[in-house]
Parts: sequence; C-alpha cells; structure tokens
Amino acid sequence: VKAKTRPESDYRNLIFWLPLQTNMAELKEDELYLEAFNLQIPQNKKIDSSKLGEALRSVGKRLTNENIETLRKKADAECNGGITFEDFKRFVDEASKIEKTDEEIEKAFKVFDNGEKKGLINLATFKHSIMTLGDKLAPEQVETLFKQAGIDESKETVNYKVFMDLLKAK
Repeated sequence: VKAKTRPESDYRNLIFWLPLQTNMAELKEDELYLEAFNLQIPQNKKIDSSKLGEALRSVGKRLTNENIETLRKKADAECNGGITFEDFKRFVDEASKIEKTDEEIEKAFKVFDNGEKKGLINLATFKHSIMTLGDKLAPEQVETLFKQAGIDESKETVNYKVFMDLLKAK
C-alpha cells in the first residue's frame, strides 16, 4: 500500500513565512509569552483576536494563515471582549500542536529543488513563489528575509538549508 502524500502545491503553501530573529531568545517561556502579549495589548489588558496570529508568530509559532484564522475564530467564540494573557497561553499551547514541523518545512523547500536532490533552489522561482502563493510575503519582507539569511541575490541558486537554519535560530 502506497502512503498518501500531499500534492506539491500543498508544500509550496507551507513556505508561509520565516520568523524574524529577535533578542527574546534569552527570555524564559512565560516571559517570552508575556512580552509577545504585551506588544499587542491596548489599555484594557486584552488583545483583539485579529492580533492573535501576530502574537503567536512573535513567540516562534510557525502557523499558516489558515491555522491562524481557525484559532482566531475560536478566540472570537470563546473570549468575549478580547484575549487575556491566560487565554493567550492556552492558544500558544494549541498552536504548538498544529504548527509545522522542521520535516514538513524541509519537504516544502525540497519542492523547489526540482528533484535534483542537491539542496539548491532557484532564487528567482523561490522569491516569486513566496510573494504569490499561499501566505504571500510583501517585497519588504522578502528583502528582510534574504538579508537575515545572508543571501546574495546576484546568485542564481541558494542552498535551502540557509533558510532552514534561519528557522531553527528562533
């Protein structure tokens, strides 16, 4: 029996974003969550559900827009008047159960390897894809991503491990 696999387009959509590195690495888990929560709160000590995805991503959760929308709808249904810090910690736990694994993300990058198994991806194709497919990145976000990864855009290809290392540096 052959194992069921995802179509290539599903893996392209997994390349949804790469977290930006922050100076929060040395914070303890609850301090990190509180810092992310506090960045989003207005004066009533609750965050709006529309800010949930941004807050979850700021603590390193690798979620697609679809995952975030599901969590946002749940927050709307369960958290009348906004998300408290305790609610936020619960959503961090839920996000941990559905976020993408390193293996899933690496498989998504391998789609761009064109079956050559050299670990190289065409930079122009990759850039076009992350700006037009799935959770689209803006040109400024792509520029920041490439800069953080130390990518020389004058080259035709780059090893996707550079991006994987950036993801793991969170």
